[in-house]
Amino acid sequence: MFDVNKFAVNQDYEFAKELINALEKNITREDPDLVRRKLFYFEGIFLDLTDRTGAHPTVPFAHEDRGGVMQNVVKFFGFGNRKIIWEFTELFNEDDYFANEWFPPALKMNSNLYDDLDKAKEMYWDREINFFEYFTRRLQVYSELEASLFMKHYKGIDMEAYKEKLRKIFDGYPVVTKPGELDI
Repeated sequence: MFDVNKFAVNQDYEFAKELINALEKNITREDPDLVRRKLFYFEGIFLDLTDRTGAHPTVPFAHEDRGGVMQNVVKFFGFGNRKIIWEFTELFNEDDYFANEWFPPALKMNSNLYDDLDKAKEMYWDREINFFEYFTRRLQVYSELEASLFMKHYKGIDMEAYKEKLRKIFDGYPVVTKPGELDI
């Protein structure tokens, strides 16, 4: 039987590898403000597509048909068969992106978890933590909250193995050396 959750997790791994490739092609030691915008843009695509609650702000990106022998099966299970075109757009505004609500409404019922994740978002904005640290904190908070969509879409998934595989993919990812300074 086709396991939709395992398929989605495998897509996350694919998105992570594509994100790394996009950064290698698009991030250089240029104007630090532009580097910051590009990082938030590309990371935002990943954070959006991997948020099983659907609460993360949508980051607009171009896409095209992937094709392939499995295209009809993939479409049947509701995943579409689109391939992300990982190109930065000047239309992206990180201030607007961060001003949006990032969390599901159910999180507001638990002020401690809400405050915790909101603090992680602020630290990510200030680049005191990198996006993967924010991502793993989001996983932990949503798991503790037992957000219904989160629980549904990660049912049967070994979360530690999932995080470890993503951690290996992101090994060598640009990190914050001190607040506001990136090691790229």
